Formats: sequence, C-alpha cells, structure tokens
Amino acid sequence: MRKLLLTRTTPLLLLAGAAGLAACNKEIVGPPGSGTTAPAPTTPAPGTAMVRTGTMQPQGGVPSSGTVSIERDANGAELVRFAANFRTDFHTGSLGVYLAKSDALVRVQRAADPANVLRVGTIVVDGAQTLPITGGSAGYTHVIIHCDLAMYNFGAALVR
Repeated sequence: MRKLLLTRTTPLLLLAGAAGLAACNKEIVGPPGSGTTAPAPTTPAPGTAMVRTGTMQPQGGVPSSGTVSIERDANGAELVRFAANFRTDFHTGSLGVYLAKSDALVRVQRAADPANVLRVGTIVVDGAQTLPITGGSAGYTHVIIHCDLAMYNFGAALVR
C-alpha cells in the first residue's frame, strides 16, 4: 500500500517542485529590433513633475532594464512611472513593485524593519505604465520589481 501511494504521489511532488523552481522564470523575449533598449526620454508626463529618476538594473539573473521615475502630479500625489523602454520577465503573470531603502532583497529589508519597503502595486506587462504611491516616496532610494511568489528581486533602480 505504501509503495502504491508513493508511486502515485511522486509525479505530483516532482511537478510541484518544478513549478516552484520555475516561479517567475520564462523564456526571455527581448524588445523589438536589435535586442537593445533605447534610452527613454526623461521628460515627465504632462501635468506631472519629475521628482527622481533611475535606470532599472538586473537582479537575480533576470534581464530587467529601462527607465523608471518618481513623479508628482498637480495635486501633489506621487507615482512610479515606467518608461516605454522598460523590460523584464513576467512568467507568473505579475510582479510586485516596491519602494525600498536599498537594492537588497525585499524580504531581507522587510525582516530588518517593515518600514524599509513600501509595496506600490503590481505590473503585468513591459513598457510604459504608472502606479500611484500611497503615502509618498520620502526616505526610499530604490524602485524594485519583485517576484512575490519566489520572494526574489528581478530588478532595482536607484532613483535620484
């Protein structure tokens, strides 16, 4: 009976383990053209003012790139803006976006002090998009894209 149970459950355990290892990974599809990203303009969107900007750097072996900025709208609300040249890997369908006090792993920063990171929202595609910041960006130096399922950073931008 025990051998029959192990025989039936082994494929399921192997499949679950493979899914866990593959979380937030997929075949990388580069941007159209030569495979390189052109610099994005650093002009803020109409009605907003640039607060800080930076370039997404890859982390964890994931080829993340592109320009990210923190902007302030006419009402004083802040937002994270990803430029049209932003690219990363979306195997699980979505990634968390965080403001952080360093480029260290989100889980490590959060364990040291929950105030070290602020979850801004979720992204599901490459390219231009914006997310509102609840509470403001003061004290945070990095924008991090993070695979929440694997608890691993995919990229970080020092914004200044």
